Amino acid sequence: MEAEILNDVITYLGDEVSEADNPVLLILINRAIRKVCAKRYPYGYTDKEKETAVERYRDTVFAAAVYYWAKQGADGENSHSENGISRSYQNEDDIYFDVVPMVKVL
Repeated sequence: MEAEILNDVITYLGDEVSEADNPVLLILINRAIRKVCAKRYPYGYTDKEKETAVERYRDTVFAAAVYYWAKQGADGENSHSENGISRSYQNEDDIYFDVVPMVKVL
């Protein structure tokens, strides 16, 4: 599944990335997957649950990976102004708004 998301991210980013960026993109995709799984299964998850979450929230993983790519070098910033250009970034948690947590009964 990660490979499919990687291909989508590469296609989306177009000329902005090269094959040399693939390892970094995979790191960002896996970071997004971990965040989705941690929100979906706050008390831990199995490999099967991880796979299910990635399938269900594939678009969220994609959006988060693109967000992480765009924010490289601006980690920790909420906004930035320089030479008359202003940028503001959405809150990272807003990306994961649609991930519904599941609980387990012990």
